[in-house]
Amino acid sequence: MALNDFKKMSEYDHQSGLGTYNNNTNVFKWVLVTNTFASIDADAVNIGIATLTKVPSAGAYVQDSTLANSAWSRAANVSKLDFDDFAYAADPSNPVTAKTWVCYNDTSANKDIYKVVDMTVDSGVTAADTKLGFNYTVAAAGAGTVTTNV
Repeated sequence: MALNDFKKMSEYDHQSGLGTYNNNTNVFKWVLVTNTFASIDADAVNIGIATLTKVPSAGAYVQDSTLANSAWSRAANVSKLDFDDFAYAADPSNPVTAKTWVCYNDTSANKDIYKVVDMTVDSGVTAADTKLGFNYTVAAAGAGTVTTNV
């Protein structure tokens, strides 16, 4: 595992197919956690945010922030979840214990995890130091996709 590796939760995709979520109208949030990327099981059935250890708000970082302008759309055979880029400013009180960034569906009863991203450069050994701030840029292809007919 390395910086910016990511994985989507298999159970999230399964529940989406069962109609549990409306990715276009549900509220998505993000949070930093102290769990290592490798320790988060992408195939687990229980994928609620309560299964992880959140980094508390400190400095310019605000725990459980809403992802602005989240939308679910489709072009040809690819559906995608997209949201605005975001950042928080430098502050000497910003967290230094985060190892993984987490996107979760705040509308779902269990606050189910959609996606996780590794924030470490050494497979989770050294936590990310965000005292200089934090920037997250969503890829042009979206934060996550589902491709049909492949």
